Formats: sequence, structure tokens, C-alpha cells
Amino acid sequence: MDERLSGLLLRLRERFAPDIRPDEVESFLSSEGYDRGQIGEILGLLFGRRGGPDLPQPAGQRPSPGFRVLASHERARFTPDAWGHLLALSNAGVLTAPELEQIIERSMMQIDGRISIDDLRSLMELSGYVDSGGPSDQLSIH
Repeated sequence: MDERLSGLLLRLRERFAPDIRPDEVESFLSSEGYDRGQIGEILGLLFGRRGGPDLPQPAGQRPSPGFRVLASHERARFTPDAWGHLLALSNAGVLTAPELEQIIERSMMQIDGRISIDDLRSLMELSGYVDSGGPSDQLSIH
């Protein structure tokens, strides 16, 4: 990695809190004149491999988990609310990264057309994942 990129990553880590959202960093980089390709590479390094051996890490800062970005073929399939629902489940720790990937793959293969939040909930229920985001048909007696 060149010294300029390494320095930029260090400055970004010092400027932003560890739990910063990628879109906020993207907006900042865009205002600094970086193009989409450069921003994607920087975000991948900043969020995808934090704390790696070749990346500087400010003292006292914990590495944050990576984030999942939709590929172009996935972007056309998932509705924004469905994708947001998956990310919320992942960020809350309900889904691990491999489980998230498995649900994305299954939904792409088993659901024709746009994938809605209701489609995801049905698929997750059939796959054995508990999804507390929707109304329940079960009756609770106390």
C-alpha cells in the first residue's frame, strides 16, 4: 500500500468515530474530490480490513466489523426496505456474516423479481431463522 493511502486511512480513523456509517465517510471523501472508484477502494480498506498488518490503527481504537455492500446484480433485486432489514439484523448480531450471505443467496435463487421485506421474512421463517420484525400469528397466553 502506498504511503499516501496509508496516511489517508490514518487521518480518516482519527477524524471519525469507530462506529461511523460508511455513507458519512463516502460523503466526506466525495467532498474532498475522490471519485467513486477511489472511494470504494478506500471504504473497503477502512471498513473491510481494519487493523490489518499493513494498515495503521490509532492507539486505543477497536477494530470495527466490515460491512456488506450490494453488488450491482443484487441492487436491482432487493427493495430498499428488504436490504435495510437484512442489514439491521446483521448489525444487531441476529445474523452472522455467513448467515447473511446464505440468506442473500437463497433469496436470489428462490424468489423471482424484486425481493421485498415480506419475501425475506417468509424465506427466513421457512429456513428456520427467527425474525421478530413482523407480526406474529402465534398466540401467547400468560
